[in-house]
Amino acid sequence: MATSWCFTYLADRWRAGLGIFLCSLLLGLPTSTLAQDSRYQRILVALQTSDEALKSRFATSALLELTEVYLAEADLARKESEAAQNPAKLKAWSRAVERYAIQLTLVAEDIELGLPVEFRLHAREVAAVSVVGRTVMLAHPRYSQQAAFEQSVLMHFCHGSICRELTAVDKAPIPIPMSPSLIVPQWTFSARGPSCSHINLQISFRDQGVLSQQKQLCQQLMQEVEMLATELGWQIRHEVAVDWETLSVKPTPMRPEHLVLLNDAGDSLLISLPLLYSTPGLLETLSPWLRQRHVSDGPPEVLLDSKALGWE
Repeated sequence: MATSWCFTYLADRWRAGLGIFLCSLLLGLPTSTLAQDSRYQRILVALQTSDEALKSRFATSALLELTEVYLAEADLARKESEAAQNPAKLKAWSRAVERYAIQLTLVAEDIELGLPVEFRLHAREVAAVSVVGRTVMLAHPRYSQQAAFEQSVLMHFCHGSICRELTAVDKAPIPIPMSPSLIVPQWTFSARGPSCSHINLQISFRDQGVLSQQKQLCQQLMQEVEMLATELGWQIRHEVAVDWETLSVKPTPMRPEHLVLLNDAGDSLLISLPLLYSTPGLLETLSPWLRQRHVSDGPPEVLLDSKALGWE
């Protein structure tokens, strides 16, 4: 397995100073296909000409998130070593990763002391942060989770209007999408069975089904789609392009949220969507509704059958 080989390779060569970035390369990080126009990248470009306080804030957010990532990686290697035929190498890898995580915290502490921060952006590499000559590649050790890492950094950094101001363009403002904190679906009952609806989205259930479970399913889905529609609306308002044809939901290891991939540039959302993720074809069916949820004309009517979706 490439992952295990990488663990062994780096554990053996850690003292040579090759570092964690090699692991990203060995696990399949394609240096020629990294996102160039994602919101994350645009914010990094804007930070190049921002004040030191903003640079420091972003760098700290990224380093703290990266520290958590590598500590989780070390913990995973430690657990895998318990069942491994040769546990010594995995344990050595785990210790090496923990030491690297400690180094990341030291760099973050240097930033807190007021040392200058420099971002290094290259067309064919992930971004890096440099503090008094110590450079850290802002790369998740598993390329498949790079988008989730970048989104987590933005979630930590983008408080208030900072990111909107950094990526502002001269266009008429788009209305801020809002959704109620608790969805209250409308229920109707007929001889064919109950159905629930919310803003042109309707789910039909079997007449012989368990009503309490049907209500729970309805509530869960309506809550998920409203939450996703609101998040998508925010992204669009911040000039993030959503590719509705390829919009997809992926799992994220060792965390409850799902990764919603918005486009080929690497923009994404971290949001918990258990029903949308576990029901094949559902996101594609709901795409027109999600796309028009926060426009003035409202979303189109979408009818769902719980039995056809495999819920009953």
